[in-house]
Amino acid sequence: MIAYWLLLLIPLGFCLRGAGCPWALWQSWLIGIALTLFIGLRHEVGGDWFNYLPYLTRAEGLGLKEVIAWGDPGYNALNWLFASYSWGIYGVNLVSGAIFSAGLVWFCRAQPRPWLALCLAIPYLVIVVAMGYSRQGVAIGLIMPGLLALERGLLRPFLLSMAAAATFHSTALVILAFVVPAVPGRSLAMRALRLLLLLIVGSALVQTFLAARVEGLVGGYIEAEYQSEGAAIRVAMNLLPGVLLLLWQRRFALTTQQLRLWRAMALTAVACAIALVLLPANSTAVDRIALYVIPLQLVVGARLPDARLFGLKPVPLLLAALGFCVAVEFVWLNFATHASGWLPYANVLGL
Repeated sequence: MIAYWLLLLIPLGFCLRGAGCPWALWQSWLIGIALTLFIGLRHEVGGDWFNYLPYLTRAEGLGLKEVIAWGDPGYNALNWLFASYSWGIYGVNLVSGAIFSAGLVWFCRAQPRPWLALCLAIPYLVIVVAMGYSRQGVAIGLIMPGLLALERGLLRPFLLSMAAAATFHSTALVILAFVVPAVPGRSLAMRALRLLLLLIVGSALVQTFLAARVEGLVGGYIEAEYQSEGAAIRVAMNLLPGVLLLLWQRRFALTTQQLRLWRAMALTAVACAIALVLLPANSTAVDRIALYVIPLQLVVGARLPDARLFGLKPVPLLLAALGFCVAVEFVWLNFATHASGWLPYANVLGL
């Protein structure tokens, strides 16, 4: 457990020393490299570690076109690339970890308190998602820069990031449902684009729910199992910042375009909570959707100390946010059903 606690406590210390200080470029690179090595060179760590090995073995000796035809072409092409080399799964995880880490660092650096955003990301987004749901982790890493682009009203970079994310996990397309209200412009072309996005969302949602149901029927799929078991907790983690943003929108210093985007994400967090209560049999599918709402936690949390909620000054709110990070990591490492898949932490570098 020591490695996981160091991963959180080191940035937590920097957060307390200079919570609002922006990262210099060299700091961003250093953080990104450290996260990449921690995530990418892990050895037999993560609940689905052994379930990802068949991706490599079935790609060995085949042509790239055959591999891509299986679906999720980005992830399968990555496995094809490393299938014939001794790096194998470590090469796949290293590249996956690099993509995720780059997206996370880019996203955190754009927040008013980047160290706090990083602390909020580590207990769950980094440790559980990036090191457990490898494909979704890469997808989220690709989506986060796209969300920053959409915050500025830049639609093309956002759509490109979504397309790239979908090549690693097609369920990433459900995020289009969250952001349709944030698509800028009122022209006929923009309205047509919103309709097209909704159609894509509809097909992606159908695929998400059907795929989750098939995996549940087949059984033995660890990722589906621990997604379903912890769905309520993960949905609740999104619900809290979602409710805070919806109730105190003007306190979080968001531009009009930012507010459109993150208010839509907050409403999605609320919808996931309602769906989990009304559709408990589809908890795995609801949880998959909730994974892509996790960036909301970083956006709201990084602004929480300066929101002056309940008349509190920045320091108590900062300590509350950091206490939340520590509590999440402690509870998950000690009480989560599948935490044993992460313990003990092992790395090919001997860490």
